[in-house]
Amino acid sequence: MAQNTTTLLKSCGGKIKVLALTGIRSEYDLLFPLLNVLNQDDDFELGIIVCGAHLTSLHDYSVRQIEQDGFLIVEKIENLLYSSSSVGKVKSAANLLQGIAQVLDRVSPDILIVLGDREEAIIGALAGGYMSVPVVHLAGGDNTHPKGGNVDEEVRHATTKLSHIHLTMAEEHTRRIISLGEEQWRTFTVGSGGVDRLRMDQGLSFDELRAVLGSGVSSDYIVLIQHPLSSEQGQEEEQMRLILQACIAVGVNIFVGAPNSDPGFEDIIKVIKEFEKHPQIYVYNNLPRKAFTSLLSHAKCLAGNSSLGLHEAPYLGLPAVNIGERQKERIASNNMQFVPVDYDAIMAAVNKAVKDKDYRNGVDRGKTAYGDGFMAEKTLTILKELPGKKRLLAKKITY
Repeated sequence: MAQNTTTLLKSCGGKIKVLALTGIRSEYDLLFPLLNVLNQDDDFELGIIVCGAHLTSLHDYSVRQIEQDGFLIVEKIENLLYSSSSVGKVKSAANLLQGIAQVLDRVSPDILIVLGDREEAIIGALAGGYMSVPVVHLAGGDNTHPKGGNVDEEVRHATTKLSHIHLTMAEEHTRRIISLGEEQWRTFTVGSGGVDRLRMDQGLSFDELRAVLGSGVSSDYIVLIQHPLSSEQGQEEEQMRLILQACIAVGVNIFVGAPNSDPGFEDIIKVIKEFEKHPQIYVYNNLPRKAFTSLLSHAKCLAGNSSLGLHEAPYLGLPAVNIGERQKERIASNNMQFVPVDYDAIMAAVNKAVKDKDYRNGVDRGKTAYGDGFMAEKTLTILKELPGKKRLLAKKITY
């Protein structure tokens, strides 16, 4: 890739200064394996910009996990307005842009790493472009195309066009990025950090998990994570109530996770609080990494609309039920059932996932379209071979 040009590593004097941007628990979990290997490699100097929901009570101040992991936090940007409106999201993004600009000016990194399709990714890429900092974008090229649309779809591809190196989760994603006019040498298929995390973590035994989380860890329990969708604002409360009622009707314990910070999250939280005294419901905002991966490992089903059902659940052989339009067009393994927000459909699908032995035995384990669990190592090699800053910043459209 860096043929006939000075590598970024050499031009930086043998140490590449990396900043990584993270704004929410789920994104950080996908970044963690890469951050871990970067932090341990002498060719890199790693710093973390922490912002968004990490610094709020929504996920129980998940910045604490980053601190416990021992990474250098170069800045905490308290940009997120506690608002469930679209206006609040845009204002929060504007606050973030100001904060990132100041950090990039002060630290002068050689590259900035962003991930996914949230506002943190596009704002980071925008700031990097204007301040001549090469941007490495993870998990681009994916697609969802939910009925009615979703702003994440546009944000993901816009971030691709603002970024300089693309590290995708699947070959299909790489082909899509190249079809957007990106140069082939900039684009690599490396997989999802979520799979790396599971490969690396031995987890807790059933009894150890029960000792940590209590009696809710039973022989039959499910995990439910439901996020809002921008095209369905105003429907979140009704949908979450129906989803919980349908899952309760299956007759199993339900661990309910907090939603992300997208518009509509307050309505979902409102319903969760209504149900949290139900004897089958166990609510958590944030769990230690080992406890959370173990919670998934021992569960009978993952329900809701989290990308966990696509990335990590297949690796665990965990049946998943995706409820509603979110995630529908993404690459899925045979662990996934897609159902509408309909009481009978949800109850039937969850019941099948939990109790149908033939179905459960047919779910592949250890097979996922999102990588082999070595995303971090592949990315480390790629970053060491990047060409110099001048070539990285000189983007060309191929059509």
